[in-house]
Amino acid sequence: MDRSKTRKPHKKSRKGCLPCKARHVKCDEQKPHCASCVKQGTTCEYRPSGSREASNESPLVSAVLTPTSPTEGPSLDHVVPDSVAHVAPDVTLNIPQLRLLHHYTTVTAKSLATNLDAEDIFSTSLVYTALECPYLLHILLALTALHMNHLGGHSRNGDLDLLLQAEQHHDAALSNFRASVRDIDDSNFKSVLMFAGTLFPYSCALSMAANSDLDHAFNSVLSNLMLTRRVRPMVTGVYEAMRSSELGKLIPDDVKGIDWSTEESVAETELVQLRKFSKVVHHIYPPDIVDAYGQAIQLLELVFARAAQSPLPPSDALLKIWIHLVTDRYVELLSEKQPGSLIVFAHYAVLLRRSEHYWFLEGVAEQILNIADALVPSEWRSWLDWPKEQIRSASILPTPC
Repeated sequence: MDRSKTRKPHKKSRKGCLPCKARHVKCDEQKPHCASCVKQGTTCEYRPSGSREASNESPLVSAVLTPTSPTEGPSLDHVVPDSVAHVAPDVTLNIPQLRLLHHYTTVTAKSLATNLDAEDIFSTSLVYTALECPYLLHILLALTALHMNHLGGHSRNGDLDLLLQAEQHHDAALSNFRASVRDIDDSNFKSVLMFAGTLFPYSCALSMAANSDLDHAFNSVLSNLMLTRRVRPMVTGVYEAMRSSELGKLIPDDVKGIDWSTEESVAETELVQLRKFSKVVHHIYPPDIVDAYGQAIQLLELVFARAAQSPLPPSDALLKIWIHLVTDRYVELLSEKQPGSLIVFAHYAVLLRRSEHYWFLEGVAEQILNIADALVPSEWRSWLDWPKEQIRSASILPTPC
C-alpha cells in the first residue's frame, strides 16, 4: 500500500512551452520545438521571456493577453511589434497646460467673441492652428492663465501660480515668434494675425492683474498702447487675405465698411467738453501740439459716433482703431505725461468703460482715469469732469448729444 501511494518525483518545468503546460507534462524546453510537441505534432509556443507565470498575474490580464491554448488566438507578441512592446514611452502629462487649454476652449474663447461665428473660430480653428504653431499656443495659454486668475482660479496640486504661468507662456510666445517668423505670407498669415489679436487682451488683463503703483500702472498702459500700434503695420499687407478667409468672421460689424482716412467730422458729439478743450489749446500750444491734439480728438469723435450706431457695446476692434490711428506726436506727448494728452486719453477711457463686457477691460478705464486725475494739474482738472461722471457712474450707456 505504501509503495502504491508513492509518486515518482520529477523536476517541474517552469519555462516549458504552453502546450506542455496545458497537458501537464514535463517539457525539455528545447527551442524552437520541444520533443513532446514534435512527438504530438502540435505547434510549440513559449511564453514571452519577460512575462511572469500565470499564477502571479492579474486574472484580467491573463484572460485578455494569454490564450489558454495555441488555437484560441494570437499572443500579445503577435499583435504589438517588438519595437513597441519592449519600449517604455515617456507619457508624462503636463496637467497645468492641459487645464489651461481646456479652460480656453470651454470658457475663454467665448469671452473673446462678438458673435457665434467668431466664437466658433476662437474655440476650434484657432486651437487647431495653435497646435501646429508654438508661439500661438503659448500666447493662448498665457491669456487663459490671466483669465483664470481674473475669475478667481487658483493653483492646485502644486501647480505654478497662474500669474507666473502667464508670464512664462508669454515670454515663450514672444521668443518663439521672433525665432520662427521672418516674413508674413500665405503660409503663416493666419497664425500671425491670431497671435497679434491676442496681445491686446493679454496686455490689458496683465495691467489689471498686477497690483502696482501709479507710475508702474502708467508705464503698463503706455506699453500696451505702443504694442498695439506696432501690430497694425505688421498685418496691413494681409488684411484683405484675412477678410476673404475664415478669419473674416472675426471682424465685428462696428468696424466694417468704413474708411477712417476719409470719414467726415461729425456735426454733433457727446464729447462737448473735449471739443471746447480743442479750441482752447489753440491759444496755448505750438502748432505741432495743437495738430496732434486736434487729430486725436477728431478721431475720437468719429469712434464715439460709430459706437453710437450700434445697440451693442463697442467691440475691441473698434477700440483699437483710435490707438492705431492717433499720430506718433500724440503718443510722444502722452509718454511725456502732458496734461492735454492725458485729458484726451481720459475721454477715450469712457469707451473702454462701455466695453467692460470684455473681462480683460474690467477696471482699465478707472485705472486710466486715476492716472489722469493724479497727473493733470489742478487748474486743468475740470476738463476731467465728464469722464469721471461717465466712468464712475453705475450706467455705461452713452449720454444724449
